[in-house]
Parts: sequence; structure tokens; C-alpha cells
Amino acid sequence: MSYTKNTRREFIKNSSLATIALGLGNQIGTAGAAQSRGNSDKPNILFIFTDQHRLSAVGAYGAKYCKTPNIDKLAAKGMLFRNTYTSCPMCSPARGTIMTGRYVHKHNINANCGEYTGRLWEIPDNKNILSRRLESAGYQCGYTGKWHLGTDAKDTALPTNRGFIGMDVPGHGDGGHRSKGYQEYLRKNNYKRNMVPGERPHKITGRYGVEKGGIESCVPHYLAEHTISLIDDFSKKNQPFFIWHNFWGPHEPYYPPQEFIDMYKDVHIPEWENFNWKPDNEFGPHRMKRHALGSVSPWSVWEEGLKHYYAFTTYIDYEIGRLMEHLENKGLADNTIVIFSSDHGETLGSHNGMVDKGWSHFEEIQRVPLIVKDPRMDKSQTGKEVDKLISQIDIYPTILDYAGADYDKNIVDGASVKPFVDGRKVEWRDSVIVEFFGIGNMATNMLTCRYENYKYGYTCSNKDELYDLEKDPHEMTNLIDDENYADVVEMMRKRIYTFMCRTHYPGRNYFPGTRLFGYKNHMLENAKF
Repeated sequence: MSYTKNTRREFIKNSSLATIALGLGNQIGTAGAAQSRGNSDKPNILFIFTDQHRLSAVGAYGAKYCKTPNIDKLAAKGMLFRNTYTSCPMCSPARGTIMTGRYVHKHNINANCGEYTGRLWEIPDNKNILSRRLESAGYQCGYTGKWHLGTDAKDTALPTNRGFIGMDVPGHGDGGHRSKGYQEYLRKNNYKRNMVPGERPHKITGRYGVEKGGIESCVPHYLAEHTISLIDDFSKKNQPFFIWHNFWGPHEPYYPPQEFIDMYKDVHIPEWENFNWKPDNEFGPHRMKRHALGSVSPWSVWEEGLKHYYAFTTYIDYEIGRLMEHLENKGLADNTIVIFSSDHGETLGSHNGMVDKGWSHFEEIQRVPLIVKDPRMDKSQTGKEVDKLISQIDIYPTILDYAGADYDKNIVDGASVKPFVDGRKVEWRDSVIVEFFGIGNMATNMLTCRYENYKYGYTCSNKDELYDLEKDPHEMTNLIDDENYADVVEMMRKRIYTFMCRTHYPGRNYFPGTRLFGYKNHMLENAKF
């Protein structure tokens, strides 16, 4: 189960092209003849989900340095949603939203599972979670990769006891390297891991290095093999399938094979536009994720970590290409919806040396990719972009809309984006909300509201923030005290309070006394969330 070095060289040689999809079907022994399409009345759905994927690492979103030809190909043949926001810039809460279609304060997985500040550590099993709704609609549900909707406890929530068939890795999984399934995969195929750490000066970026054991020994390859096996098994039945394929990357540790590191060896990546940002409030919430040496470390230190992050992303893109090629080889591509997204973004030195995610209202961690490729869509729609404000709460109803599955619209907060893909006119929200309640056993209450070109960041016990994204796309200047924006501040505060009241947001009773004092009216009745 291997492929030649020439095949890998071709990927690297042609990596700037959006037409790369490696022909690996023969290696699996299923290429050639088209297999069953399943129930022709309902499409198959493949949901590809990356972890901690900032938009500077997606070519289709205008990335200048990171190469993602297979993701870009999905965008060219599908539809790209340019302004998509996470429900929460944390792993477990975002995944809870995917499974429920609800805001974080409603599904209650408000911290990473197992953390002291979390209200709920296990995703409950009920008829409304995504897998059960799909199951009721006649779908086979498969799961691959990171889960993070349960703990390491004995009776924890796992994919296979929540309606899925496939991989069970409790807790976070730390990149999947220690998982039993991956270790068995290495033994069975006689593959050897050889992770060589990088130097990481000052240790300010995520763990990185190079995997010298070969592509086949890497976790993303193992994950792709698992999903390929699910596709093969599911396609034997006259029944549609839904597969949620989760990569652990490009979340650290970044350990791509050498050939992907070499793609960036001689590339100079300039520093972020906000790398030398000077905050108006030195003790703002961002301080929780500002590395002690971040602001004094030269850009070259960050750049080396960023090269490994980009190389790891390009390698993940390579494995996405394998999945797309397998669908083609099985004769399933024309009846399979492909949705690509991520849980949240990543800082990697932006805003004066921030690391990881959470504790800020910035675009780097809040905006995520969302691409939908429907092979049945009208050719006039392919390659188009949608600028509307999309939220992670919309993925659940979108998947169920494609599946023709019912769901309770009284409890689901999102709306399907399928009408956009179909080319229909859609009445849509005018605002989008991002929540954050803390990470790493540290609690807070932060809420971000984006409306038109304005972004308001509410932090319960600190100074609020206002950014004009049209004039200040890198969020360098906080306008909260600017008299010229006093009307905008009032409007955005009322908008936030309206959201709080409509959704029974925790702590909403404190908002009027601290943010709305002196205003005649506190609500914006025409606001749409």
C-alpha cells in the first residue's frame, strides 16, 4: 500500500495548479469500475473538517504563500462562503454546534471537554443530534478522526455510541499519534514513525518538525485510508452515506513529510500586517494568549513555525486530493456533496505575538473556511462566492437540507446555505455572533458581533472593542472611545443586547447596567441573527 516517489514529485511539481488529485485508486484495489451510487434520490455527503485552520492557509481565500490546490479545486467547482464565522474559537464548543445547529450557550459544551469551566463534557445522545437525524433519514453515518465531544472516561460519548460507524478516539486525541487504531495501522503495514523535532527557538510556536517515516506513516494518511474504507463499505449498499472526516491538523504538532517542508524551504513569508500592533489596552483579554517572548522575538522565529504550519496544511490538502480521487474512481463523485470547513482559526504571532486561539475578538481565530461543492449545481453557480454573514450554526441545517432530513426548527439556530448554492434568492441575517467562555480551565464571558463592516467585541470584565473592518481589516485600531463612532457603538450595543434577550444569553441581566446606561431604548427589533 504505497505509491512511488515520482507520484509525490508530481504533486510538488504541480502544487500551484488547482487540478491536482492523485490517482491512488489502484493501490486500494477498487479503482476502475463504478460502484453503487446508493439511493439515487438522496446524495452522499462527505464533510471534511480541519482543525485550527486560519484563512491565510487556504489558497481560495486569497492566501499568497500556502498551497492548497485540492481545496481550491473544490471552490472552483463549488461555492465559497467568504464571511463564515465560528460559533466559538475552541474545539469542543465548535463541534457541539456542528452536532446540534445551536449557539454554544444553548448546547452547553462551552469549554473543551474535560476542562474545569465546562458545563457539559459529553455530547448528549438524543434524536436531535446530527447523526441521529441523518440515521432517521436513511443515511449510513461514518466517522473518521478527531472527536473531542467527550472525555477519556470509561462511559464517555464516542462516535459509535452517538450514531456513527467508524473511528473512536476519546478526548482531544493529541493529533491521533497515540490512538490504538493508528498504532495498529502502523504495525499491520510495517510502517515506522520517525518524527524529528525542529529547533523551535523560544518555543513560541506550536510543536513542529518533520516526519521522516514517509507519507504512509503519517496520521493524515491513516485518516484518509479509514475514510476510503468507509466509502468502499457504504457504497456496497443501496443506501446513501454521510461521512464526517476530521483531520487533527493543521492544529499543532506540525510534522509533515520532508517533501512538503521542502516546498517552503526557500519561500520568504513576510510578517503579518498586525505583527507590530500596539494595543490601546495592554491588559485586554488578548494578554491571556500573548506569548511572554512573542513581542520581542524576531519575525524569523515565527516564520519558521509558520512554514511548518503551511507545509502541514499542504500535506493535508494532498490527502484531501486522495479522497476526491477515490470518489471519482468509485463512480460516486457525481452523487456526493462535499462540504469543507474548520472549527476555528489560529494566531501564529499575529497581533503582537499571540499564540493558539481564544481570548480575542480577532478575525484570525474567528473566521473559518466554508466551501460547498454540489455536483448537481448549475454551472452558472460554480466558482461563485457569497459575501453574506454565515455562521457555524448553519452547517447542521445545511447538511440535513441536502439529506432531505427533518429537524426541529424551533430549537435550531442556524439556516441552510443550500439555497445560495441552488442560485435562489435568500432572506438572510444581517449580523453574526461568536461566543467565548474561556479555555484551559480559565473562564470569561466574551461575545463578538459582526454587522456590515463593523465588529463589536464585548468582554464582561474588560474594555470593549470596536473595529471598522472596511478601513481597518487587520483590526489595529480600537474605536470604542472615538466620538465619531458614538452612534455605531450605541447601535452595536443594542444589537448585542437584542441577541442576548432573544436567545436567553447567560449574564444578559448585567449588560444594560454596564453598557446601555443612558440610552433610551435597549433593543433593535429589526436585527436578524
